Amino acid sequence: MKYNFNEQIDRKNNHSAKWEEMGKNFVSNDLWPMWIADMDLKTAPEITCAMKEKVEQEIFGYVYRPDSYYESAVEWLDRRFGYKISANTLINSPGVVPTLSLLIRQMTKPKEKILIQTPVYYPFAATIRANERVVVENKLVSDEDGYYTIDFEDFEKKVSSKEIKLFILCSPHNPIGRVWKEEELRKMAELCLRYNVRIISDEIWRDIVMPGFRHIPIASLSKEIEDITITCFSPTKTFNIAGLQASFVTFPRNEDWKKFDTELGILDIKRNNPFSLVAFETGYRKCSTWVDELILHLSGNMDYVLEFVREKLPEIKVRKPEGTYLMWLDFSSLGMNKQELSRFMQEKAKIALDDGYWFGESGEGFERMNVACPRYMLEEGMKRIEKAVIEWRKVK
Repeated sequence: MKYNFNEQIDRKNNHSAKWEEMGKNFVSNDLWPMWIADMDLKTAPEITCAMKEKVEQEIFGYVYRPDSYYESAVEWLDRRFGYKISANTLINSPGVVPTLSLLIRQMTKPKEKILIQTPVYYPFAATIRANERVVVENKLVSDEDGYYTIDFEDFEKKVSSKEIKLFILCSPHNPIGRVWKEEELRKMAELCLRYNVRIISDEIWRDIVMPGFRHIPIASLSKEIEDITITCFSPTKTFNIAGLQASFVTFPRNEDWKKFDTELGILDIKRNNPFSLVAFETGYRKCSTWVDELILHLSGNMDYVLEFVREKLPEIKVRKPEGTYLMWLDFSSLGMNKQELSRFMQEKAKIALDDGYWFGESGEGFERMNVACPRYMLEEGMKRIEKAVIEWRKVK
């Protein structure tokens, strides 16, 4: 391996939300932090080097985006996923969630219904409601082994109702870790085509896919599907640079591109900062090997959790994710309600995880764990959970 992903890290005095803002969401700030989706791994040294060069210029004024910035994203998409798009379809935006908010306003009216698939990344529902739209859920179905699939009968019922004109897809899916198969994507897209429903596809996790699986951009399936799909993506999760806050949006329809560009202009949020500019392009041009090795590290961490649970925590159910660096742990056999489970993790295990109910009602009984960290951090987190479960066994 060229890169070391097990290096000891120290994020003190880093203004890290993950480490130093736990008190806003949890009982205290001294829990073991395995929540919020950023990595406790240093970003690729190629990116760090490029940013140091920018620092050495000692001027951080307004910057413009050269053609090479967008071309780097286009070329990465072609190399990694075999999908060719034009750089002219891309717009830079402050982030995927702000993009969703603007698109919801642009594509729907207040009180209109928007379809999501729960349990899902909780800002989906929050953003829909904050914009005075109505959340409609197509609940994903889990078998006894924790493998989730799409309830297509319910999906078609929802999209054929004529009340829904917009579907927000999470692909790969957070938090359940599914990388949707081509037939699943095609069936959803063809139903949306049939019933005149537009698609926003959040593909921010597309680069973090485990060996043996392949992410397929839904818009790549056909020109007709591409035409109804707006795709959001970003290198921020890929290279652990979320704090640089920028992303891309792909608009196949030029009229949608113009509307969105106008909205960004009204809010005066069209510029990058000078660091996101160089970090994004450097990541896409120079860090393919880093991502490949990162995925092997993440896969090894996931295997460690699976083995630990198999040997020491039979009460917990968990599957290896197909994508993302998030594991979806089922604690429902402990018989706790959502508040009790949350307190158990914080007060007994002394660990900060994302509570499953944040992702929707169907997430109750689950906890989402971030395994993008050095192995020693993961070992400590699992030991804390084990200790708490051992105490639970004594009093149950």
